[in-house]
Amino acid sequence: MDRQAFLLKMLAGIFIAQVVVLGYGITWCARNGGLKTCPDVTKTYEQTFNVAIATTLALLTGTALKN
Repeated sequence: MDRQAFLLKMLAGIFIAQVVVLGYGITWCARNGGLKTCPDVTKTYEQTFNVAIATTLALLTGTALKN
């Protein structure tokens, strides 16, 4: 498989995972006390996925520069 295509699929997978995990987290928090239970839920998910996205984009950029 082409490395660039793999990294693009990985990036798409990260976005899909982010939506699923964030949706589940917000739903769980809403059912268990709202923001009192999870005051920093969006910030936590944002930090986690920013690292994953930045890493994948860095690898993708490095692959594009080699070609």
